[in-house]
Amino acid sequence: MIYKFLNAYRLPEDDYYDTIVFGYLQAVKSYFEKSGLSEKYAFSTIAWNTMRTSLANHYQKQSRIKRKAVIIDIDTVVNDDGEFISFQEALTAPDSYMIDFETELLMIELASKLSEREMEIIRMKIDGYGIRDIAKAQKMPVKGVKELLAGLRETVLAVCYNEGE
Repeated sequence: MIYKFLNAYRLPEDDYYDTIVFGYLQAVKSYFEKSGLSEKYAFSTIAWNTMRTSLANHYQKQSRIKRKAVIIDIDTVVNDDGEFISFQEALTAPDSYMIDFETELLMIELASKLSEREMEIIRMKIDGYGIRDIAKAQKMPVKGVKELLAGLRETVLAVCYNEGE
């Protein structure tokens, strides 16, 4: 009966025999344990339905995301945008979310050492504004913006390079 089921659904024996045999065994158990089942249905009907259920459960389990995950070890080569890198290199590669997070932390520390106006000028410079645009937006002379940025250079460098201390 198991082989007939495998043939009917065109399932390779090597891949599906275990799945189907457990369905068959479950049918045997149900046939003898559940009262009235043997009087109502033929064993082949019960076995066929139980094997079909077993196959459906197998497909459902195989389609789960965790079963589709690629499993690699530390020495496996991973394809990353056409370049081959080791998994170890991939783990240590820059993460854009982490970089953004670290930048935000640096900006918070920098903000604690500067005035609001100085922070606004730095943010504008980071966002790509030119000196003239910053001067116009801050209602300052261009020379004043240049001097302010030059004066802030030491503070910015201190925050960026003393981060680990």
